[in-house]
Amino acid sequence: MIDNQAINLINDVIDVNDRGLTYGDGIFETIACVNGELHNWHLHWQRLCSGAERLSLSIPDDLIFLNMINLKLLQNNDLDSDSLDSENLNSEKKVIKIIITRGKGGRGYQFPQQAQTSVIISVHHWPERSIDDYKKGMRVKVCQTCLALQPVLAGIKHLNRLEQVFAGNEFNGNDYHDGIMLACSDESSQLRTRVIEATSSNLFFVKNGQLFTPKIDTCGVQGTIRQEIFQLAKKMSIRIEQGHYTLSELSDASDVFFSNSIFGIVPVASITCSDNTQWFYTQQNKQRISTALSSKINKALGRPVFL
Repeated sequence: MIDNQAINLINDVIDVNDRGLTYGDGIFETIACVNGELHNWHLHWQRLCSGAERLSLSIPDDLIFLNMINLKLLQNNDLDSDSLDSENLNSEKKVIKIIITRGKGGRGYQFPQQAQTSVIISVHHWPERSIDDYKKGMRVKVCQTCLALQPVLAGIKHLNRLEQVFAGNEFNGNDYHDGIMLACSDESSQLRTRVIEATSSNLFFVKNGQLFTPKIDTCGVQGTIRQEIFQLAKKMSIRIEQGHYTLSELSDASDVFFSNSIFGIVPVASITCSDNTQWFYTQQNKQRISTALSSKINKALGRPVFL
């Protein structure tokens, strides 16, 4: 829902009554900016529009967003000018974060009658990641925290990330680098076994030369790199399927990897399901589908292309 009049552009201060703060009533995007270009902006914009429509939020049009982002980047470059010469400013890699909330509102869950959407744009330093994650793969575990089933919110990046906060605190980055999240069971008599995604990434696996990824229809986030992989797979004649898959289907996969808008494609070396169950994946197969995809996606993000 695009409405350039009902927008409150925020710089540094947010009202304590903003519904994004009080209820998590809003959406956000995290975008890679590489060599002055917003990676997959069209996919981020599509998801912003989808999230805004789903939550009945008014948002500015894309040109206003792009102008605001460029202004923020210029301001950030001015702040960094003491440590960077002018020739390097344009080659900087940054992370752009967009937060959109319903704006100020009183007590109670009902929408304010005259809501004024709040838009917050911030620029952040580019996060580094161990090259071993790309060369050797990540050690990951299956998280105890599950994802609640809520089709109304499935796919969009809404502001309520408490499930990911709890899951992300189940590992410390030493023994495990990330975690796999399962869907909460809708039948109390059954164990949670349906795999959805990682804590901040989408999940893919390969069997018999075919690529699979969990369907994002009841929970989880429709990642922009996930969308890019679908587009690339079609161009590269890679068979890809999305569906409801149990965790056990990863046990005999030939390849498992995560995709993220900032880190690109990162391979998985092992999955720990319990104290007695671990699955391992070789990183030596030079014909891997993930290798072909990373040569396109990771290269564009300035991340290592793994073999």
